Formats: sequence, structure tokens, C-alpha cells
Amino acid sequence: MYTAREIKLNLIVKFSWRSVLFFLIYSSILFLFHFYFEIHIGVSFVPIGLIGTAVAFSVGFKNNASYSRLWDARRFWGGMTNASRSFGAYITAFIKSTDLSPDETALIKEEILYRHIAYLNTVRVQLRRKSVWGDTSTVAHQVVGTDNHAQVSSDITRILLEFVPEIEAESYAGKRNVATQIMKKQTARITQLAEQGFISEIGHRRLMELVQEFYNHQGACEAIKSFPFPRQYAYYSKLFVWLFILILPFGLLTEFAKLPGGAVWLGIPLYVVIAWIFHTMEVVGDTSENPFENAINDVPMTAICRIIETDLRDMLNEEKIPLPIEAIDNILM
Repeated sequence: MYTAREIKLNLIVKFSWRSVLFFLIYSSILFLFHFYFEIHIGVSFVPIGLIGTAVAFSVGFKNNASYSRLWDARRFWGGMTNASRSFGAYITAFIKSTDLSPDETALIKEEILYRHIAYLNTVRVQLRRKSVWGDTSTVAHQVVGTDNHAQVSSDITRILLEFVPEIEAESYAGKRNVATQIMKKQTARITQLAEQGFISEIGHRRLMELVQEFYNHQGACEAIKSFPFPRQYAYYSKLFVWLFILILPFGLLTEFAKLPGGAVWLGIPLYVVIAWIFHTMEVVGDTSENPFENAINDVPMTAICRIIETDLRDMLNEEKIPLPIEAIDNILM
């Protein structure tokens, strides 16, 4: 997620310099052929204007749909955050027994909340795995520095060993959906505590409702991850934008030929600006359609997981609390 109020010029240049250079060279060649070599290749601007209008509607639809996917993903993780805080509060309040010493009670609470932290980070890592249709070579991925990913481990095994016993971590080996298995283990453990009388019936019921909520949010995020933005919209939107960009100079040639003297060459910078605007609108939608792709417009799951971890450890009255994840170069992952 980009966190600065305004997009910095250097970032705009990283996304745009190749396309702007192409637009400049392409339009210069066409204007040179038309006005210097007098090879008249201009056409009426009317049909090109109609195409531009249609393309603008198409790109607008794509951007709206892409933002909807991005916002839904962020909303699901917001729900995961709220449910996790409730889960932590319930665990610290509901687990109590005269048969347990304060230290034993504290260890049980720590076990469950640490397992929950492992669950959240495992969901994060699973969502950021490369998809079949994912393209990690884009500028949107390249601008995310290695320091962003280095702040929190992306290795599920290391995450598990940090928060759950080694024997439990080994039990998840070979599972296709480790996060689901962690929550299954969590459910069994909570139910066991309820059967032993350490959690009341009402408390158990409320905790199970939260477990269901976690599964709902996880499943919703997995649905966004596994179902790509419909390719017919994504592909044809990009195709239409480039078609418009390539034919636009031919219409501008006709219009600028009506201007006196050297004013005709103003068509080149004007074309570059128009082409850049349409291309940028396409790129914005393209880089927002998949919010779990390790790119600049990702939902900041790493930072969210750390916030939840901090809250849960605070509930356990721990003194050593990990620091929040900071944005690097205004990019928060």
C-alpha cells in the first residue's frame, strides 16, 4: 500500500518513462512523415474521438471493478483484525479455573493466542503466493524493495516454529492449506478446555462464532486470490487503450495541419500527454485488480498481522512487544 499523501515524482517516472519515451518517438516519426516528407497519413478525428470515448468508459469500468476487489480485500482484513481483538479479549477473560495456578492459566492463554498469531501470518503468506496468472515482473512489483519483505518472514515453517511447539509445526507438514489446519487445531484445543471446565458454555459458543468468522474472512480473501479479475475485461481494456493510443496521432495530424507555421509541432507534446493519461488510467486499474500479489497496491497484510500480534501480546501483559511494521519508501506491505 502506498502511504504518502501525494505520489512522488520519482515513482511516476518509474511507471511512465518507457511509455512516454515510446509515445514521443512514435508521434515524432508520424509527424515527420506527414509534415517533412509530405506523406499525408492523417485521417478524420471524428471516429478516433468516438473510439476514445468508448475506451474511457471501458477503462473506467475496469478501474471501478479493480478498486472494488481491492476494497473488499481490505475490508475482509479489517474484519479479521476486529475479530482477532475480540478473540484475544475473550480468551483472556473466559479461561479460568480454581484447578489451575495463575502461571498455568497464563501458559494456556499464551498457547492459544500465539497459535492465532501463527494462523494470521500463515494466511498472509498463503495469499501472497504467486498465482498462475500473476506477473511479478511489472514495475508495481519492482518498486517494492527487498527491505519491505525482509521485515517479517514469509517462510511458513519459520513462522510456525516461532509461535507453536515444534511437534505441532511438524504436524502441518504436507498440508495444502496450513492456515485451515491451524484453526482446526485451535478449535479442538478450545473445545477440550471447555470440556475440562476451563471455559464456560457461553464462552465456548462465542469463541466458536469467532472461529467461524475467521474462516469466513479467510475464505473471502482466498476467493479474491483464486478468482482473477475476468481476463476478458482486463485484456480487452488494455488492447483498446493501446489501439486508441496508436491511432490517435493520425487524427491529430489532420487537426494540427490546420494551424499556421510551426504550431503544428505542438501536436507531439499534446499527443504524449493524452496517451500518458490513458495509459496511466489503464496501469492504475491493472495494478489494483489483484490485492495479494506482493505489489505496491497490495493490502498491507504484514503490517496488519503485526498490529494484531502487538494487541494480543499486550493482552498477555508481555513486556517485549515487537515494533510496528514501517513503510519503506512510502510503501507499506
